[in-house]
Amino acid sequence: MSRVSENSSIHAINYSVGKTKSKVEDLQIKGSNMKRIQKPSDDPIGNVDLLQIRSQNIDAQQYLRNVSFAQTQLGFTETVLEEITDILTKAKELAIGQASDIYNPEVRQGVAKEIHQLRLQALSLANKRNGNRYLFSGQKLLTKPFDMEGKYSGDTSKIFIEINKDVFIPINITGAELFFDKQSRPSSKLVLPDAPGQIPTQVDAALPNRAPANSAAGEGGENIRSSIFDELTSLENALLTNNPDIVQNLLEQMDRSIDRVVAHRTQIGALANNISNAENSIEKMKLLNEEYKTKVEDADVTELFSNLQKEQNILKATYQASGTLMNQQLMDFLR
Repeated sequence: MSRVSENSSIHAINYSVGKTKSKVEDLQIKGSNMKRIQKPSDDPIGNVDLLQIRSQNIDAQQYLRNVSFAQTQLGFTETVLEEITDILTKAKELAIGQASDIYNPEVRQGVAKEIHQLRLQALSLANKRNGNRYLFSGQKLLTKPFDMEGKYSGDTSKIFIEINKDVFIPINITGAELFFDKQSRPSSKLVLPDAPGQIPTQVDAALPNRAPANSAAGEGGENIRSSIFDELTSLENALLTNNPDIVQNLLEQMDRSIDRVVAHRTQIGALANNISNAENSIEKMKLLNEEYKTKVEDADVTELFSNLQKEQNILKATYQASGTLMNQQLMDFLR
């Protein structure tokens, strides 16, 4: 017959009580926050899924911030393009009215002043900013894209932003593609009087008194690439010189400019739809992640409190058994 030492009994009691108390405390914590997984060892596979879900939710929040910025940028740009379209449409209406021979030079000089104001408005819109960022300077966001002569100082680079995983869209239009004609054309000459009584001088009808900022010279240097500002200046000079033929020649160029601006407005609309779809996709993904997270992480209330009651009963029984063992007297061992 072997005897169990008092020390062994104490260690056994401490181990049993500690183990049962640990289970009860763990179940009480789970009951307080209703989470089944408190630490990775509770469910290693489920914990990996939760980490992935949390990572996706963090990414989704950044994507939504990107979406909000892109919507603001494109919305602001679309408003500016609408105003530019109105300016070009107004200029074309005036040009159509002055393309015939029924108006005298005094009337055309008055219309030329209105064209001059339209050009200044167009320049102002071309230098619009969203915050401290210029809209049409490409990636040179802090550089003013156009000077008073219409010279372009920006670049031709697009700014792309990620609105969903591996989905990048451009959020800017460069001044080079918006304000400059893609087609080069031969220059023509018209006669401008310097002052009453002086000998007239010849200047380029399309680009009066200057070359374009982004000119594209062809053979012999006679082909040029004009801008919206050059066309408005040409129209103004043609009216000042009372030359309806030049006004008629400018109508086709102005049509191309209007079509180009409208095409970019359409492009912005398509991008806005893509952004809206991406936003909806992100919101749906967040809902699905939350649903799956609930299934993985949340505790079963019935099972949780049933286990808690069971472990509390075990702890109570352990205390009672421990009390019986610890209350042994010396005479009990001498029997």
